[in-house]
Amino acid sequence: MWPRVPGIDYTYQPEDQCDGIAELTFETESDRQAFFQSSDPLIADEHNLFNKAVGYNTNYGNSQTFIDGIPTGEPNGKVDGLKFHVMVKKADDVNLAAFCQYLTGYFTPTILQSDAVLKFRLHLFDEIDNSRPNITGVSHLEPLEKQYQAAFEIAFENPLKMEAFFASPEYAAAFKDLAKYVKQILPLLERSAYTFVYNGKLTLAGQWSYNVADLIVKVGATNQLKLDIVSLMNGKEAVKPRLGHYLQGVQHIGVTVQDMEKSLEFYTEVLGGKIVVVENNLMGDAMQNTLFQKEELDALAQGVDLKSFGIPSLRDAKEALDIKFISFGNTCIELIYFRDAATQNPHNSSVARIPSHIGHVNAMHLSFHVKDDVDLNVFANMLEDECQIRGIKNVVCNRVIRVKSEEERRKVALKYNYSKFWQEPDSLNADRQPEEDFGELEGWALFYCKGPNGEQLEFNQATRTVKQHFANAQKEYNMANNTHFAVLNSQYSQQIEI
Repeated sequence: MWPRVPGIDYTYQPEDQCDGIAELTFETESDRQAFFQSSDPLIADEHNLFNKAVGYNTNYGNSQTFIDGIPTGEPNGKVDGLKFHVMVKKADDVNLAAFCQYLTGYFTPTILQSDAVLKFRLHLFDEIDNSRPNITGVSHLEPLEKQYQAAFEIAFENPLKMEAFFASPEYAAAFKDLAKYVKQILPLLERSAYTFVYNGKLTLAGQWSYNVADLIVKVGATNQLKLDIVSLMNGKEAVKPRLGHYLQGVQHIGVTVQDMEKSLEFYTEVLGGKIVVVENNLMGDAMQNTLFQKEELDALAQGVDLKSFGIPSLRDAKEALDIKFISFGNTCIELIYFRDAATQNPHNSSVARIPSHIGHVNAMHLSFHVKDDVDLNVFANMLEDECQIRGIKNVVCNRVIRVKSEEERRKVALKYNYSKFWQEPDSLNADRQPEEDFGELEGWALFYCKGPNGEQLEFNQATRTVKQHFANAQKEYNMANNTHFAVLNSQYSQQIEI
C-alpha cells in the first residue's frame, strides 16, 4: 500500500516487525519517573504477551500533532479510514541535527499543504536507553544500528484520499530528497486503536477494558456510568466530584478602602497598576441582596438591627458603592468604597474600619473567575451541593432578590442566583435601558458566598464589553512594565498573546 521511494531500504527481519505500539504521555518528567518506579507489576506480566518490548522516549516538544481531522480523540476499536505509523531511520552520513531539521523544517510543512491528509503527527526520538535489563523471555535491548530516530503518524479518510495524496505534487516534493536524510522507513498500517487515558482521565476502556466499554456504548448502558457503580467495579471509594475544571483561576482580590482617592493613587501611581473599569453609584435592592443577603438573614434571625451588623444601606439609596478595578497583569485588585449617597466625598468611607492585621480572616474578598461557557446559576447550586456533601454547611450563596429566611432563600428560582450587568428578558434587568446603560461593566456577572471560615468569596465572569477592558488594561500593563502576561481565552482554555 505504501509506495517505494528510490534509495530507501524497506527490508526488515520478521523479529523487527512491530505488532503494537503503546503511547504514554506525561505532563512532567517527575510524572514519567513516578510511572516507571511503580511499573513492576506491568514488567512482571510482560512475558505473558511479548518477546520484545522497546521503549522510545521523546523530550518535551518533540512529539507534535500538526493536523488532526479525526472526529474522536479517544478511539476504542477499529480505525476509521487508513492510518499509518511510519518508523524512520536516518541516513548514516547525516548527523541527527540535520535529520531533525529536515523533518521539521521541510518534510512536515510540505506534507501539510495537501488537503488529502486527515492527520499528521511527528515524533523525534531520543537514543534508546539500553540500561533497562532484560527479563525472562522478554528483550528490552535494541542495537544502535536497528534504532529509529523518528516516526510519523499519517491518516487518510479513505483509500481514494490516500491515493490522491501519493499522486499529488505535495507528496512528490516532500519525498524527493528523502533518501539524502533517511536510510530506512517501516510503514505500519494500524488495524485498531484503544484509548485508556484521555486528558488525564480514565476513559471507559480504561475503567472497564475495551470490550466492555464497547458493549456499554452500543447498548446505551447509562447505569454503568453512575459514580457508585464505577467505584465498585474499580475497587475504590467513590470519588466526590470537584469543581476545579469550571474555573480558570483567581480573577481579582477585593479591598474595601477608607479613602478612595489615596488608594487609587497608591495602586496606580506608586505600584504602577492600570485602571480597568470605574463604576460609581451602585445601589438598589439587587445590589444589596447580592452583597449582603447572608448578613441580613443572620440579623433577622437574631432580631437585631442591620446597622449593628455594619451593613451599608444600598437598598434605600442612603449609601452608594463605588468600585475601581486595577490590573497588575496576572491578576487584578478591586477597590471597594462605600459612601453617603448624597455626597461624592472620596476621602471618608461611610463604613467602619476594622483592624488591618491578619487576625481578622474576612477583611478582604477573593474572587474566582468562572469559565465563560459555564452557567453561573447552575454553578452556584453545584457549589452549595458539593459543600453540603462534604459536610461544609456554611458555604451559602446570596440570591439577587430579597428573602426573609433561609428556607425562602433555598426556594428562589434558579435564574436569580447571580447578578448580571446586561439586558436579558425575564430577569431583574428586563426593564433596563439598552446595554450601553450598563457602561464599562456591561458583561460582568457575579454571585457572593461565604467560605468555610466565613471569608467573603465571589465567583465572576467577565464577557462582552468588560472583558475587553480587562484585556486592554493588561496589555497596557505589559507595555509599561515589560511583562508578558497572556490573556486566557476561557471558552476554549487556550492562551492568546497580546
